Amino acid sequence: MMKVTRISALLNELLDPNLPAWATVPSQEFPLVPTPLKGNPGIKAISPFIEKSTDHGTVTGLKVAAAHNGEHMAVHLSWASDKHDKIVDLDEFVDGVAVMFPLTPQATAITMGSVSDPVNAWYWKGNLSDTAFDVVATGYGTSSRHIDTSNPISCGASYSDGRWHVVLARELKAAADRVVFMPGEPTRMAFAVWDGGNRERSGRKSFSGDFVPVNVEA
Repeated sequence: MMKVTRISALLNELLDPNLPAWATVPSQEFPLVPTPLKGNPGIKAISPFIEKSTDHGTVTGLKVAAAHNGEHMAVHLSWASDKHDKIVDLDEFVDGVAVMFPLTPQATAITMGSVSDPVNAWYWKGNLSDTAFDVVATGYGTSSRHIDTSNPISCGASYSDGRWHVVLARELKAAADRVVFMPGEPTRMAFAVWDGGNRERSGRKSFSGDFVPVNVEA
């Protein structure tokens, strides 16, 4: 089971992907696969073009570590990339990464949740390196992005040695329609990565599959 390690660090320290303390936090490698799109009626209803996609999902692995300081939860994400962080034409996109959490015990990451069982995600894009979106979804094509000024998703990002290193963090507490973390209580996570150089956007991405259990250290 993946673990969210409790460490002594201020928020601004946690947001530094190169913080030495991150080297002491256990990490886990997650294999990624292309999001299944072909023949998916939910995707086809939103975009017949994306539903026909067969060349997405070029990122095959993601290294994840997670920590909290009693007030903030932080997730450190690292993956190999040629670095695409600028949109210079209509058919070019940027790298991105997201971590998703269920808002009910029955919610599934594979369907992006449902009306009765929504999901909450933190989403980072390479061209907005100091900004992250707070996302709620109730199924395919329903993602609603926000930048919550009252309880924002903070982020820090760096690129070195052919890899992105991104940290996403937020207070443990949250509004009723956002994920809440409690030390000593488990949560679940799933992950997605977009390769901008492969024109990936929306459902064209790599993902880790359904939610995996995560133990939040007391």
